[in-house]
Amino acid sequence: MKTSLTPNIRFQVITDTHVVADPLGTYSIHFDHALQDIRATAPDSDGIMHIGDITDSGKLEEYETMGKIWAKNRAGLAPMYFSYGNHDVRWADFEERMNRFTATTGIDQKYYDVWIRGYHFIFLGTEKGLKDSSFLSEMQLTWLEHQLSEQEALHHPVFIFVHEPLKNTVAGSQNRFGWHGIRQDRELKWILSKYPQSILFTGHTHWELGAQDTMYQTKYATMFNAGSVGYLWTDDDELKEGSQGFYVEVYDDKVLVKGRDFKHHSWIYEAQYVIHLPVQIPLVNPDTDPDLSLGNPTMKLDKSRYLSHEAIHITYTGSLGEDAFGIFPRDSMPHEVHQIVPIAFIQTHTVRQPDGELTFESMNLSIGSYDMIYLGETLHTELMRIPFDVVAE
Repeated sequence: MKTSLTPNIRFQVITDTHVVADPLGTYSIHFDHALQDIRATAPDSDGIMHIGDITDSGKLEEYETMGKIWAKNRAGLAPMYFSYGNHDVRWADFEERMNRFTATTGIDQKYYDVWIRGYHFIFLGTEKGLKDSSFLSEMQLTWLEHQLSEQEALHHPVFIFVHEPLKNTVAGSQNRFGWHGIRQDRELKWILSKYPQSILFTGHTHWELGAQDTMYQTKYATMFNAGSVGYLWTDDDELKEGSQGFYVEVYDDKVLVKGRDFKHHSWIYEAQYVIHLPVQIPLVNPDTDPDLSLGNPTMKLDKSRYLSHEAIHITYTGSLGEDAFGIFPRDSMPHEVHQIVPIAFIQTHTVRQPDGELTFESMNLSIGSYDMIYLGETLHTELMRIPFDVVAE
């Protein structure tokens, strides 16, 4: 018989381990020590949830070191459920990096869900190897909404994990810092707002636990920045040595989220949170909410056929950072490893973000077939494309 003192389920949340090839590297040691701490303090854990940036740069030798550390500590630990982060997939062949992730973790899906002791755990993942962000397809978002609707109950929390935080929510994602990173920010916020029982854990910012907005409940859902096992960042926008994560206990009437200092084997008393069930989240008005400004990237050309001397006009949405539009010969394939140079490009930060219009003037393109490609965060990662032709007068 469970009592009010006995949780229904216990689990840990870690992120940004940034394991390096050298097992004696600081980040590798931090991962090792975090697992040792969890084994010593949570022998009855039901799972360890890793929110990505497993490795520092996605290299094979880094995954090998991570796998050895995990294998060494695995006895006596609960299963680990992995997602991946931008450091695991960026500046590389995306599918190769995903194969490496699968080979090491055993997880062969970019997004997936599991049920543990009657509670739903949902893991989201980028479908493009962007430098600092996650790109969640319409299919993934539709799948997420379907998962959230399963056995829906306001008093029964659903736990969601994705590497990057939503814009202007948890610590480090505020506009003044800018470490948000969901390209479909508006769409994901809107889905979450329909399911106030959602509890979202994110990494990426490395913000130390207990900082302002470690927990966010102002709008959309309950959200937590989960710190970092590798190294920390502060509200002064400065690097800080440390290794932190969360211990979570779920009861019938509440969820306890407890910050843990893995380096010093102690609780972080300023990072102890209680979520009372059912959760009450203020409703939002999508027409007036200023934090719904960043949405799914789209583009539209003013026409599909141009004369050589004509300007090419683009209307776009959802741009950020180093996004650009590039003109390429038809069927060109931008690639982070086998890089190709666009005939011409314009970065959106030189015009307007997130939504705007831009024009390629006086191109004098040769007669032929081309693609206008929306490039995400570098000139070598494609978000989408529209074909067009240059024709004779």
